[in-house]
Amino acid sequence: MSEEKLEEKLEEAKIKQTRRKIDPIRFKDEAINKVKKENYVFGKLKELFIPFIVSKDSHQKGAKLKIIKGKVGDKETQKTFYVQFWFNGKSDKHKIGKYSQRFGVRECDLYLVDLVKTHTDPKTGFWIKDPNLTKKNEKRIVEKPDSTKPKGYTINEVIEAYSGASINGEPGERGFSKDRKEGYRRAKSCRSWARYMFGYNHRLQLIKFRDDEKGYGYTEFLPNFHLRVNRPRDYDDLFRKFPPGKGVIKDRKYWNRRKKIWYTIDASQNKSIYDSDIGKSLIHELTPGDIEHFIRGFSSSEIKRDYVKVFISLWVYARKRGWLGTNPGECPFDNGAVYIKREVERKEDPYKNVAMETDGEFELFWKCSEELSWRFPFKSELHQFMVLTAIRKSEALRFRKEFINFDKGTLFIPKGISKTQYRDEELPLVPELEILLRNIMDLGERPGLGFYKMRDFPWLFATRKWKEERYFNREFRLSQQGRLGGDENYIPELRRLMRIKSGDPNLLYAPKILRKSYITLSQQKHSGRSEITSSMSRHASIDTLNRHYNKPNIETKKEYASKVIEHFSFIKRRSA
Repeated sequence: MSEEKLEEKLEEAKIKQTRRKIDPIRFKDEAINKVKKENYVFGKLKELFIPFIVSKDSHQKGAKLKIIKGKVGDKETQKTFYVQFWFNGKSDKHKIGKYSQRFGVRECDLYLVDLVKTHTDPKTGFWIKDPNLTKKNEKRIVEKPDSTKPKGYTINEVIEAYSGASINGEPGERGFSKDRKEGYRRAKSCRSWARYMFGYNHRLQLIKFRDDEKGYGYTEFLPNFHLRVNRPRDYDDLFRKFPPGKGVIKDRKYWNRRKKIWYTIDASQNKSIYDSDIGKSLIHELTPGDIEHFIRGFSSSEIKRDYVKVFISLWVYARKRGWLGTNPGECPFDNGAVYIKREVERKEDPYKNVAMETDGEFELFWKCSEELSWRFPFKSELHQFMVLTAIRKSEALRFRKEFINFDKGTLFIPKGISKTQYRDEELPLVPELEILLRNIMDLGERPGLGFYKMRDFPWLFATRKWKEERYFNREFRLSQQGRLGGDENYIPELRRLMRIKSGDPNLLYAPKILRKSYITLSQQKHSGRSEITSSMSRHASIDTLNRHYNKPNIETKKEYASKVIEHFSFIKRRSA
């Protein structure tokens, strides 16, 4: 008897496959070209992924061809390369590129080689980076180029650009900018910087610096008939006429026909950066040792310090123009990094601690100035103006008539002529100062000074360097050539006359005494209130004012000490 199971057998029906099986194709252009959407059943799907017949261990693993159902009537089949990958336990697809005549199997294969190399582990073959995220970041994040590399400009090229020339396609700028502040240097500073940068050379005979209304220096180019050189058009033309090494001033020998001898005028021990070998080196490679070697034989420690300042200016300017790269750091030869041997101190300035204090001294100064006024018009009044206002000489020489307001009783001092260039300021017009200004205005009545009465003559202190006829040229009359330039020949005459009238052959006088006299007298009259003196003399720092400008003499100091010592009245002489 055969054993039979009592349970009913399950129906052996074939399982229905819901997933469409797509036959793979070869990874060849001819195979891809034969793919047509009409040969595939999309059903409800809009796209299909056709696998490629590739090796499972190669970089082509997971490559697929995507085709789109499109619309009825479309003749072309859109085909796109994809690669399927597993990352963090999830399957995903990455778009490689659209199939076309320019992007086929070869381009896709190269792309896969680079993708597998950068996104998979070479030992295990596992994906370690998501290529879709990488592609997204390529659009979001732009790789920063290496901008830290300097442009490789030489010091001479930076000198040319700092002066105002254009170099290597870089547009030129207004020359002689300040280092760490906005604006430009004054004419005096420009002359000094130009001498160290490209001076001790005939170049300086072709340029002249002047100040504009804002107090910024600008360059005027001049011809030189002795050198037979035309006026340069600009700094580009100047450096073209005198390249490095040309026009250097050397020792000059002269024949004295009367004494029948030769004599020599020695050239300066100093030399310009532009005409030296150091100028041909790269600015970003300049070190403190290079500068120390360059300035070692120069004339004084003060000159050496000025050269270091010039090198700092050139380095800062190159950094501002972006020529040192984006990470140049701090200036390597700033803040005392360059060693300068301290020399034996020269004789101390005899006018350093001198100021007029007594009425007799002021009266002597004023009488001598009045007596010399006919020989030195405007120069004599310049010194009188300085002692009544505590204005610096450089500021007074730039003073215009329009700055005086007799109705309001003020003197306007624009920041353009002020040393600090901090802000516009006003000074009170006291009666004594008004008398002096009226006297200055009357100078136009003197013979040879009739031009001073011209309504549009702008300067308070005029110069007698030119003939009166020259001032009928309006352009010349309004230019800075019409104002007083200096008082060097007047100072020794005033000093000599004051010594004669006072009977003191050792009497000291210089223009720097006048500002100190005003400040010292102000301190005494206002019981040492420095804030009042600072306001009247327009001095920014009270500490500097007290340290360098308040100069009481020994008698005044005795008077100060006597007032303090009154509190010690109990001190008595010992008895024997």
